[in-house]
Amino acid sequence: MIRRYLVMLLATGAVLGAIFGWKFWSGMQAQQAMASMTMPPVTVSTTVAREEDWQPTIPAIGSLRALQGVDVTAQLDGQITELHFESGETVKAGDLLVRQYTADDQARLDGVRAERELAEANLKRAEELIAENLISDLDYDIRRTELQRARAAEANLQLIIEQKTIRAPFAGRLGIRRVDLGQYVEPGDTIVRLESFDQIRAEFPVPQRVLSQLEVGQPIIVNNDAWPGQDFVGKVTAIEPQVARDTRTIRLQGVIDNPDGRLLPGMFVEVTIALPRRDKVVTVPQSAVTYSPYGDSVFVVNDDGDTPSVTNTFVLPGATRGDQVAIEQGLAAGAVVVTAGQQKLRSGSRVRIDNSVAVSDAAAPRPANN
Repeated sequence: MIRRYLVMLLATGAVLGAIFGWKFWSGMQAQQAMASMTMPPVTVSTTVAREEDWQPTIPAIGSLRALQGVDVTAQLDGQITELHFESGETVKAGDLLVRQYTADDQARLDGVRAERELAEANLKRAEELIAENLISDLDYDIRRTELQRARAAEANLQLIIEQKTIRAPFAGRLGIRRVDLGQYVEPGDTIVRLESFDQIRAEFPVPQRVLSQLEVGQPIIVNNDAWPGQDFVGKVTAIEPQVARDTRTIRLQGVIDNPDGRLLPGMFVEVTIALPRRDKVVTVPQSAVTYSPYGDSVFVVNDDGDTPSVTNTFVLPGATRGDQVAIEQGLAAGAVVVTAGQQKLRSGSRVRIDNSVAVSDAAAPRPANN
């Protein structure tokens, strides 16, 4: 009986051993077949890392103000009798805008002018009489004082008439008219807004840590989303001599050329301050860098003939500019790097290079419609 059980155990063990042996042999054959298979090359696009001179910059966000801008207001009360401008019109310095009612002032001026002429005649006679000692010095002084008063009264009325003739204080563009013909205005009432746009002022804060790199006269470039891709050039004109306590920033002012009047007061702008020095950096397109929590890397193409391979190389990216990124460590100028197709790659992968579709590598990219 025991012998029969031993035979059954041996037979069972032999069958199981044969099964496991077959499985192990099949797995080894499959691994050898997989190892002997050659993966097809991955199609990628590439570019050459190049060394460039970069001018360091300081970015900032600011807003625009008119270089000259005022509310043209009435100086005296009175009714508007003439309007000589339209909303949005461009005017020159001294152009007539509004004239208020001055008929009564003109009438008084005519009367005062007649009194001044009479006072001049009286003083002339007094000069002739005092030369012959026919009048006293007191009478002569009275005639002279009357003339001075008449002249002062005439000048005062002329000033009132001039103040009721409102002119543009400087050249610029008018805003929307805020008065109508026949309207009665009080002193200080706004007639229209006047802005000068040939140049415009930008005000923007920068961190206090860059104070040592700032100076008046540094060039700045201003960009605005209303005019995408267009650079407006200016320079720093003033640096606030105090650091803001709440933000620890320094306020700067710059003046930008605006000959076409495209920039308007109140606009939100991006400001770039150009520093005087230039640095040599190795640059690649931003699409060439694979960013990862474990380290940023690029795939460098090895010169292996018709089907080159790639090596995953860790790098230290630096500043960006447009579509470019500066590589501070890990990559030398002249290296060929992969710019598209990295998702299917690992170190040692074979690649086929196809650069028929160019990857953007512009320091200042422009929209396609510009």
